[in-house]
Amino acid sequence: MGRTKNDDGQVKRRRRKPKDVNKPKRALTAYFLFLADCRCKAKLAGRNISRIAEFTKECSEEWRSLADNDRRRYEEQAAKDRARYDAEMAQYKGKKCEPGKPKRAKSGYFFFLDDFRVMMKGKNIDHKEILRKAGEVWRGMSEDDKKKYEKKSQEDQKRYEREMVEFRKGGAAAVSKMKAAAEKNGQAEEEEEEDDDDDDEEEDDE
Repeated sequence: MGRTKNDDGQVKRRRRKPKDVNKPKRALTAYFLFLADCRCKAKLAGRNISRIAEFTKECSEEWRSLADNDRRRYEEQAAKDRARYDAEMAQYKGKKCEPGKPKRAKSGYFFFLDDFRVMMKGKNIDHKEILRKAGEVWRGMSEDDKKKYEKKSQEDQKRYEREMVEFRKGGAAAVSKMKAAAEKNGQAEEEEEEDDDDDDEEEDDE
């Protein structure tokens, strides 16, 4: 497909949209936060970075061999920066931020992805590669293997609907109260089951 040309036969250059100074700064990934640290360390050491590509390659190799504990620090920073970006973007787009609003229900695939990330932990595979591999595994799974994740998704959808009803009634406080009651009830049920077990054991002894 040819480029659009002017009447003089010169290639037209696309005009870039003017940058919106009010638009929130994008969130940095864990790797880019690590890269920023590498630049700071190099600057403090008085190192002159003349070849950016070589320096970036060097940092990438260091990132791949980074211990889990050291990497976790950058991942936590990235998570905080992502939360900052999401909140600022919601405000920027004119959407009302609603603190405490229930989290949307997760799909079966995202429940599977949680398990897959645990399996890949410590294998020094970057985020994009994990997502690619997870997608391949998920597509190759049988419907029977997917059932347990779909069931979790259905349960999570019911949780989301219950919490949204309470949220519309009384906001975040109502949701927190409902969660506390659910946890208390769950604990009480467990205690009742333990008592029943004890009674059964006593009967056996008799």
